[in-house]
Amino acid sequence: MVLYATDCHNVPVKLLCTDDGKLETQSQNPSANILLTSSSGVGVYADTQPTPTVDGNNRAGWFYKKTIDNADKFNYYFYSQGSHPVLLGDLHSLVANVSIGAWASNASVPFFVIYTKPTGVGDAGAWFHSKCAYAIDSSKNILLGEPVNLYCIKEPSCSHNGNRDIELTTIINTGDCLPAEEILTISFQSDSGAPINTEVLVANLGYELKNKNQNYFNLIT
Repeated sequence: MVLYATDCHNVPVKLLCTDDGKLETQSQNPSANILLTSSSGVGVYADTQPTPTVDGNNRAGWFYKKTIDNADKFNYYFYSQGSHPVLLGDLHSLVANVSIGAWASNASVPFFVIYTKPTGVGDAGAWFHSKCAYAIDSSKNILLGEPVNLYCIKEPSCSHNGNRDIELTTIINTGDCLPAEEILTISFQSDSGAPINTEVLVANLGYELKNKNQNYFNLIT
């Protein structure tokens, strides 16, 4: 017997059974895997110091721990242009499934940054026109080790797990950040001012567009 349900776009899809007996729709599966040790993985974590590793507790995802009291941080770049440019105004949601292993302040929580393409006129940076950041505010409550979905802009249309959704509502714009600007890249990153022993596990990253297109990535080791 095959069970069917409707996905987040009201399209009939098959129901899949996970190893632990949970049911999920096919659209709840991330679009792709990114292996830590692959060339794609290196492209995602790029200038991260120290580099992410396998989690010591065998949880899925890339584990990052800040081991030196300096400006080290992780940057996970998870957008590159496809056949057509995506505009700032096209974005519906950015999502990351994370677990915070040590809490000192809001600086312990990673955040999203969207960079737009430089135009040569009024660029706010050497390699980007605008930078739009979405960070957590002090009212949010996160338990140590709790897997949560951090998101910004709008609540994601598709639920990819049963974890709690937490919106990043602090917006820091550098430059114009106009809806018509073309996106250069999107980063999920930790704070360079985060204290030593900051621990963050990122299991997957994704983005959704207003036209219902979406891309989700499992970070695997």
